[in-house]
Amino acid sequence: MKPATMATTRQQPARKEATGSDMGLSGDDQIRIALEDIVARGGTAQMAEIYEAVERRMAPTRLSDQGRASLRFFVNRIAVKAGFIYPHDKEQPGWRITPEGREYVQAAPAPPEETIDVDTGKVEATQPNAVRGAAFERYVLDLLRRLHPHHAWFHQGERKSAERGLDFVGDRVGERSEGPSSIGVQAKFHRANAAPTTTEWLKFLAGCFARRIEHGIFITTDRLTTDQRREAGEARVVVIEGREEIARIAKTHGLEEFELFEDTDRPE
Repeated sequence: MKPATMATTRQQPARKEATGSDMGLSGDDQIRIALEDIVARGGTAQMAEIYEAVERRMAPTRLSDQGRASLRFFVNRIAVKAGFIYPHDKEQPGWRITPEGREYVQAAPAPPEETIDVDTGKVEATQPNAVRGAAFERYVLDLLRRLHPHHAWFHQGERKSAERGLDFVGDRVGERSEGPSSIGVQAKFHRANAAPTTTEWLKFLAGCFARRIEHGIFITTDRLTTDQRREAGEARVVVIEGREEIARIAKTHGLEEFELFEDTDRPE
């Protein structure tokens, strides 16, 4: 009998440099790490310190040049647009966290989000793009203020636990003001060809009914299903659907196109 032999496998060397995305850290993950590091440092951190915080999660791999560029993009563009980090101020060096950023860090990470694939009709679970979605909500608020300047707007969606189907509620101000007395709005930042689930759609309709909203608006970067479109017409809900339509309406009212439409981990 031949003696048993032990098979040997060749170990792949660890990558010395990579992007955070290559190492399984999404853009939201890297922003959360950055915000946690800023909090740990008393509210302000330098970019080099944020690099180190992300690299500790990647050890022994370090951030590549592309990885550092992507991380800067997440911090100084996406997190700033979302209102989690204050814009750069040369009088106060470093990146400073906002109260909204602290709330985001204290809350549990968003669970996978379910949407309907319009092409297949199947429900799919996708990783949420929470920070870019927060930036989109702030953009929508600017748009609503231009569309309905005689309404006082409350951004209810900033606190998701109290959202109850509506991200924004607008109440008409002034006896001579025109338009509906109350407006309820839901804004969704989804990939193309993805529609809200039936549960999410009915949650929006129920939110309008429970608050006795006179005029409902549903704004989505994606699409609605055929049934949702029919129900929107029956309920006289205004639907602003798709990135091109959102950009067209924004341009009509003097607002620049949302600059973070592209769902990418790469700097633009």
